Amino acid sequence: MAGKLLVGETVFVPISIIKKLIQNPSAFHRTSVISVKDRSVEVDVGDGDTEWVSSSKCQRNIGIIVVAIGDFESETSLIDPLSKSILQFCRLLCSDDYVRYIKVRSVLEFSKFWERDHRAYSHIVFVGHGNGSALKFAVDGWVAADGLSDALDVTGIASKCVINLSCELGKAAFGKRFSMLKSCDSFIAPYHPVHGAIASHFVESFLIYSLLHGETVKVAFRHSRDGVAGSTSFRMWRNGQMITD
Repeated sequence: MAGKLLVGETVFVPISIIKKLIQNPSAFHRTSVISVKDRSVEVDVGDGDTEWVSSSKCQRNIGIIVVAIGDFESETSLIDPLSKSILQFCRLLCSDDYVRYIKVRSVLEFSKFWERDHRAYSHIVFVGHGNGSALKFAVDGWVAADGLSDALDVTGIASKCVINLSCELGKAAFGKRFSMLKSCDSFIAPYHPVHGAIASHFVESFLIYSLLHGETVKVAFRHSRDGVAGSTSFRMWRNGQMITD
């Protein structure tokens, strides 16, 4: 959700609310604000046409990075297929300009990439292994949330929506601390061990509600959590507080 939009600003509007472009394969339309009235903005939809949309549906930046965290042992059986499944799904929602996949095995390796390219992304999807209080890297072993702060909270960072599909990282020991990082607007992760297929189902549902339908992070989380198959429970944290209904 983009607040206090100004005339001339570039915004991303969900295709589902633009009548003229409803058949567009992308989940959103990149356009500019022509005028502002109360909680609505008038946007250019092409060929000289405009439409009024709710400003709450617009975003200033969209970019998805899928980060596979290698552990050597389960990469070919779980981490690689899960992360690549999510990547291919994201390509159905967005063009390749807005989606990227990387694989890292150490915090330092991720930090080198992140310091350079963090501005391009609004959403991070981590795929790896968790134990309730830490995330596993092949090189570094188990790393707690505070151990990721230097890598993520780089100069000029804008807060991101972070979905971590690693088991049990929705617990307070990790989720609460991670959600307090400057780089984190909201943190979503499973509370229990999660099957790879369930994790894929959840994050794909969340991205549909969030990007294609333009729901807020909180509403998209609730809809995707309530619709996930099986008994796996997901948690959402923001600024050190667990978000509940």
